[in-house]
Amino acid sequence: MGTARNTMFRITCAAVVALTVAACSKSKKTTAGGGSPDTTTPGNEGNPASGQVAEVSSRSFNGDPKVAAQGRVLFLAYNCYGCHGGLAGGAMGPSLRDTTWKYGGTDQAIYSSIHDGRPMGMPTWGKTLSEQQIRTLITYIRSLRSSAEPKFFFATQMAEAGVDTADFRKALR
Repeated sequence: MGTARNTMFRITCAAVVALTVAACSKSKKTTAGGGSPDTTTPGNEGNPASGQVAEVSSRSFNGDPKVAAQGRVLFLAYNCYGCHGGLAGGAMGPSLRDTTWKYGGTDQAIYSSIHDGRPMGMPTWGKTLSEQQIRTLITYIRSLRSSAEPKFFFATQMAEAGVDTADFRKALR
């Protein structure tokens, strides 16, 4: 009886492994970049059904690079990197550099995510940040993976990047 139980256990384990491998393989093929069907790309705002993915290497940026640098200052000052990673590539929170957006990639959708928060992690910043500060953060997010992306990582590098450190201190108040 022990042999039959061991054989059944081995067959069950093998079946579970085979199904897991098959499910992972299918998942990689059906969702490019690991996104779910309700995601949109920043270059394809609001149209999750199109299946288009923005170019990964570089984005176009139509905003003001100085505003993007101010957004980077806010990103550092308000500890956004604590969840989204130092270069906004994702950590505990999602990547802001990728091409898929769970709640949509329009400026309004990003504004809502920052202002109102999202379930299971994103805090509500609407009472802490002004509307202009949120718009500045959106400009920074739009600059990611573009030639205008701010290049400083630490607050001490801001002066080298031409950013007034008074902006950083003011954001902390």
